[in-house]
Amino acid sequence: MADAKRLAVVGGVVVAAVVVAIAAFVVSRGSDSGSVAAPMERPDDTTPMAAVWAVPKVFLGEWKGVATDGVATHDIVLTIKSGKNAEEVATSSDTDQSSGNRCERIGRLISGTETELVFAARVSAGVGCEEGMSSTVELRPDGTVTYRAGQGGATTGTLRRS
Repeated sequence: MADAKRLAVVGGVVVAAVVVAIAAFVVSRGSDSGSVAAPMERPDDTTPMAAVWAVPKVFLGEWKGVATDGVATHDIVLTIKSGKNAEEVATSSDTDQSSGNRCERIGRLISGTETELVFAARVSAGVGCEEGMSSTVELRPDGTVTYRAGQGGATTGTLRRS
C-alpha cells in the first residue's frame, strides 16, 4: 500500500511539473488562453513610404539640360522610372559638347525624399567615363531640377522635363 501511495505522489508531482512547464511555455509565447500559442506570423510592413525611398511621381519621366564642371559643358539626358531604394530606376547620358564623348549610366536609387533623389551610377556605355559616380537631383519650385554629379557634385546644371 505504501508503494501505491508513493507511486501516486510521484505521478502527481510529474503531472504538476508537466502542467507548470506547459503553462510557462504558453506564458512565454504571449498567450493567456491556456492553450499552446500558434507560431507568430510576420507583421505587416508598416514602414512609412518615405522610409523605403520610393520615387515620387513628380520625378518620373525624361529630363534634359546642360551641366558644367567648370572646364567642359555637357548635354545631360536623365530618365527616371518608378521604383524604390536599391533598385536601378534611372538611366542617363552625358555628352561633352566640345569632344562629343558620350557616357551612359544606369542609376541605382540610394536615397530619396519628396524633393531630392540620390543615385549611385554604373557606366553602361562609353569610353573614358568616370566610374563610381553619384548624382543628385533636387526639385525646384519652378518644376525644374538641379542636377549635381561627380566628385563632390562638381558637375552642376538645371534639367527640365522634356
